[in-house]
Amino acid sequence: MAIISFWSGDKKESGQTLSAAAVATLMALEHNYKVLLVDATFNDDTMERCFWKVNANKDITKLINKGKIDISSGAEGAVSAVASNKITPEIITNYTRVVFNRTLDVLCGLKTKIPEEFSKSLMLYKDLVAIADKYYDIVFLDLEKTLKYDTTRALLEASHLIVYNFSQNLKQMDEYTTNLIENASILKRDKIIPLLSVADDNSKYNVKNAARYLKEKELNEIPYNSVYKEAASEAGVAQFFIKNGLSQNSNNKNVMFANSVSETIKKIDYKLEELKYKV
Repeated sequence: MAIISFWSGDKKESGQTLSAAAVATLMALEHNYKVLLVDATFNDDTMERCFWKVNANKDITKLINKGKIDISSGAEGAVSAVASNKITPEIITNYTRVVFNRTLDVLCGLKTKIPEEFSKSLMLYKDLVAIADKYYDIVFLDLEKTLKYDTTRALLEASHLIVYNFSQNLKQMDEYTTNLIENASILKRDKIIPLLSVADDNSKYNVKNAARYLKEKELNEIPYNSVYKEAASEAGVAQFFIKNGLSQNSNNKNVMFANSVSETIKKIDYKLEELKYKV
């Protein structure tokens, strides 16, 4: 079993959430693993929108009628169950939503818009993820960017692998190098997979040049793809990979995108094997 975090040291756009959604979805399709994708970001429904249409009015109604989001289901329900010591690996699925039956579940993010409430609830995620790791083959975490929250640090420390996301932005690439040095106790080099997200081959910092700049022997990339980006905003990620993820049409740009995601999955598989983690 393995816990894998997607994280970025920069608060700005890095393609982190869409990369996490892509990798988790295609891994479930390719490997038939039992995968859980956890949204641990603050006030961001990007992950939920990748798979479902979000009814904002319904959430507003809940807030008006109850003064808070319903805690009987979703992340709020899971956190409440952990706090009361009433959760087991088998019943985690009571709080998740199904994308692919028996292979991909998603725990959507906390609904609170209050930073203090988010931080307090997030403190229980380390226990929640540890319990989930006993039921799922792979637990993917889409973490809040930067190290602002102590719980983010704790979740990174608990992760078997960290997929560090950055874009073709010199500041983000420099911060990648700096973070590995300044936070070496958390960002241990042997469990880091650097990922160049939303990459454009026409950029000065294409994957080869970025790898050379960062002195990385190899660098994984997930290219920019407008069709995938649109699918992610229209609850179409699952359908996108069903159509393109297992296709052999190498001349199709969407299939080429899926192949890049598959290469990142291969790197994850290799690193897990290298670190002796069984899936």
